[in-house]
Amino acid sequence: MAKTVYDRCIFFLVDGAREDVMREMTEAGELPALRRYVLDRGDYRKAVTSFPSTTGPAHVPFLTGCTPGSCNLPGIRWFDRSQPNGLTHFRQARSYVGPGGLYIDQDLKDEVHTIFEYFERPAGVFSFVNRGLGIFENRTLLTRGWYWLYAHYSGQWQAVDDAAWRYIDRAVDQGADFLSVVFPAVDEYSHYTDPFSDATLNAYREFDRGLGRLAERLQRQDRLDSTLFVISSDHGLTSTHTHFELWSFFDELGFNTLYYPRILRNGCDAATMVSGNGMAHIYLKKGDSWEERPSYEEIRTLGETDPIEALLGQEAIDLVAAVQDDSVIVCGRRGISEIRETPEGIAYRVIEGQDPFGYGGIPAEASDEQLLSATFDTDYPDAPYQLLRVLGSPRSGDLIVSARKGYDLRYRYEHPEHKSTHGSLHRDHMHVPLMMNTEIAADHVRTVDLFPAMLNLTGRLVEGTIDGRDSVTAASRAVA
Repeated sequence: MAKTVYDRCIFFLVDGAREDVMREMTEAGELPALRRYVLDRGDYRKAVTSFPSTTGPAHVPFLTGCTPGSCNLPGIRWFDRSQPNGLTHFRQARSYVGPGGLYIDQDLKDEVHTIFEYFERPAGVFSFVNRGLGIFENRTLLTRGWYWLYAHYSGQWQAVDDAAWRYIDRAVDQGADFLSVVFPAVDEYSHYTDPFSDATLNAYREFDRGLGRLAERLQRQDRLDSTLFVISSDHGLTSTHTHFELWSFFDELGFNTLYYPRILRNGCDAATMVSGNGMAHIYLKKGDSWEERPSYEEIRTLGETDPIEALLGQEAIDLVAAVQDDSVIVCGRRGISEIRETPEGIAYRVIEGQDPFGYGGIPAEASDEQLLSATFDTDYPDAPYQLLRVLGSPRSGDLIVSARKGYDLRYRYEHPEHKSTHGSLHRDHMHVPLMMNTEIAADHVRTVDLFPAMLNLTGRLVEGTIDGRDSVTAASRAVA
């Protein structure tokens, strides 16, 4: 396939955009700029995001080429058992919701390079990850918090998206060669209303109008053909009909449970860290110290009741995963399976009952690319690979819980009430749109693959080891 080397790249992250909604609106002619300036010149794919499928961690793959687990950012909330015990658990707990989001760059593994470091004139607008940006290159360093605060209390999230386009115009006019922009309106209106509400659908249309204005501006400057457009999302969303308070359930099991925002406590022996409200990391204290992670078999003996069995007895809980030796054990109502990395790739087998994912017929051992293809159109696309990656993080939970569709795992302290959910392993959360004004070679793409593709398409080489592969241009992974 012939490759074009573009002078600049603009990455648009439409936070919370559902793959089916964006595709159907485009096909219906409701998003004409996407059709004219992107798809008529390029390609569209349904892609798979990274787990947990939640804002923040699921942004990281685009900008680093590494999964959240490989970056050691396993969730939007997590607990660090390596930190010493204090009078409270303040030092051990992390949340990227609110001011805690400023810690993402610090928490990112030292050896991980961001895409900003590859360009001479990068810029970020409302970006959660900003390592590699100078204070002037991070265009919303001083204003992002104020915009979020205003939109949260006024409900006017479209004002944030509108501001993003103004920042883009200035950055483009000043010669930015890579620009990463987050548009939060679709996600926020989905949470506060519904993924299919009029307010949410109008946010898609407003994004399209802004893209049209930008494309016309670039065309007048004779720069449109030399600009790479990449449009994607970090997760989908589903409507929520029932809230399940996870921390309260663990208290009922006999634990003293830590949860956000109540972290200024001591004496806790369990912690529930919820992300996107559709998944959670659960940490359980083994003996007198948090230092050692209990294994799958040990977890079943902690507390007054087997926590895994108790969780699966709740309608809100879909899947529970834990680590046993060098394997990941996945438990569901249908049965239990084991995932294990091998020299050839990933081994997967059912060890009790039926397949908890309901796969049926997938290879017993295959490369991660083969497993992606085999599971892509199932209810749990790419789940074996994603669980191995996230549970490989030292900061991940002893248990990972994925909620059933229609449920979430957190109600208290969510103001206003969340009426939709993301974060789980279900396909409605894991499938995201991918649109580019260039051809996409592979049928099955992970969002982590966009990092090397954007670098290759702008004539740059990947430095170091990453999880992604360039499935867009079908180029071999180039490493400097």
